[in-house]
Amino acid sequence: MTIPLLQYLQYLKYFVVALSMLIAFALLYMRITPIAELKLIKQGNIACAVSLSGSMIGFCITLTSSMLQSVNLLSFIIWGIAAMIIQILVYLIATLLIPKANQELVNNNIAVGILFFGLSVAIGILNAAALS
Repeated sequence: MTIPLLQYLQYLKYFVVALSMLIAFALLYMRITPIAELKLIKQGNIACAVSLSGSMIGFCITLTSSMLQSVNLLSFIIWGIAAMIIQILVYLIATLLIPKANQELVNNNIAVGILFFGLSVAIGILNAAALS
């Protein structure tokens, strides 16, 4: 079985764009949050690792649905940007639910990290379903 070159290039194009959007999302997310997630994760902060992972998984769930539903690369990018905005809003709303949530994450409150993870993934699933 051979894959036509055009199909392979199409795959690469979508994969590179999706990976670029994931990197852009992660950088934007870490820029918006007032804590230094990567530094804390390197120090063993599980709460931050779980929270950041949830936001990326939630984003990727929607990104995957967007990739499957989009009619072309531009619509995929547009829906990807919308997914970024939604996931950032999830974080901002979650910080309103938990007083001093950012400090709780810095203090390695794993329960808060898991809550943030769950909210991000849950909204990612709902967001993805809304695209279909």
